[in-house]
Amino acid sequence: MDLPRLLEVSTRRQRIASAAAQAVRDHWVTLHDGAVTIPAAPLAQELLVYRVDNGRLLADLEEQLGGEPGALARLHASEDSMETQTLLHGLLVTKAGDSRGPILQELQRLAVQTEPLLVDNDGVVINGNRRLAAMRRLLAEDPQRYQRFHTPLVAILPPGVSRADLEFLEASLQMAPDTKLAYGWLERRLKLREQHARLGLADEWIQEAYRLADPAQLEQELAELALAETFLEQFQRQPRRYSSLEDAEPLIVGLSAQLPLLPKRLRPCWQALGFLLIDRRAELDGGMAKHFPFTAPPVPLFPAETLSRLAQEWGMERESSGDEQNSSPLLAVALPRAQLRALAAVAADGQGRSTRAKELQDVLDTLRMQCRQGQPPQRLLINLRNSRKLLARVTPDQLSAEERSRLQGELAAIAAQGAQLLGGKRKSSLWKRLMGRVRGGRR
Repeated sequence: MDLPRLLEVSTRRQRIASAAAQAVRDHWVTLHDGAVTIPAAPLAQELLVYRVDNGRLLADLEEQLGGEPGALARLHASEDSMETQTLLHGLLVTKAGDSRGPILQELQRLAVQTEPLLVDNDGVVINGNRRLAAMRRLLAEDPQRYQRFHTPLVAILPPGVSRADLEFLEASLQMAPDTKLAYGWLERRLKLREQHARLGLADEWIQEAYRLADPAQLEQELAELALAETFLEQFQRQPRRYSSLEDAEPLIVGLSAQLPLLPKRLRPCWQALGFLLIDRRAELDGGMAKHFPFTAPPVPLFPAETLSRLAQEWGMERESSGDEQNSSPLLAVALPRAQLRALAAVAADGQGRSTRAKELQDVLDTLRMQCRQGQPPQRLLINLRNSRKLLARVTPDQLSAEERSRLQGELAAIAAQGAQLLGGKRKSSLWKRLMGRVRGGRR
């Protein structure tokens, strides 16, 4: 059984007052009228009572009691009964294990209490109910390892503290905004590197201090920092301007994870392209962190095929190269090294980055949609859109008579099939405009 059998309230008051009288007043609390010092002393578990008026439990209690009239008042009246304490204990143990504030796991790991509970002169816990529940659970599991929890350190409020003061204390301790400024993602990694590289602290120490579940996480975070600094130094030409990357953690983390998984010859190019997207992130689709190169590609050929299409988009002619011979299937559509270097250079060029980034994202979006299985309409729309873009680049005077005739036949066939698919008339206004564009060279 996790719970001790509580002593009678009169006995609790007497023993708590005795402990308070012998303790030093060195713990500060803030009441409504200002800060005061109170004594802190170790108290036995049988003196400590969970508080019904616990703000963290109000919603759970209301739900469990089902809105029954007077039920909450009866809990207050029987606060130190075993039935009420058992109910509160179950709820508090669940709260103590919540991943958003895992007190149970922390006490389990340390096996030591790091700050006192706060109680009134009846032993009712005003602050620290979850910690007390966690200590009791651990005591029941291993009394030897957690023997310190038999007598938790407790700060004791003076007799006569008003209900208003108790509510003020709970609000100020539990619900007021935390004044600690959280470490930024780059600040954390800079501190990790300082401790790992400059101070030479053991990896095991760092893993313990930072609660790293996986030993590989340390190297992973250091690699992310190195990639971020490469971006700042080589791409933005602004070394150590860490503030510019405050919102880019998912992109840097994702790119850092994906680059080592690519064929070695593709990594420099994709690093440059990833940097281009990161650099122009404010102008692009906000959901790009969910897609390659920041998450796994939808199919293995995706990275190489994207580069091939991007080279076409950027007007780079395909050249044969000896390094394409005996290439693996993954590299079947990869460009020669010269083209890969050219793509990386264009991506890194300080001129026209916004345009280049949008073109890259268009290619990625188009190819990703084509990779979706079982969606021929999507592929049809993409191909038609691409054909329309090509048509817009051609003027009638560029067409020879033979090319004009062949193009007219293809467009007529497309218009006829499109009319059949959509149930419309063959010579739609769109078809007429297309034909007019083709014939325009003969006027």
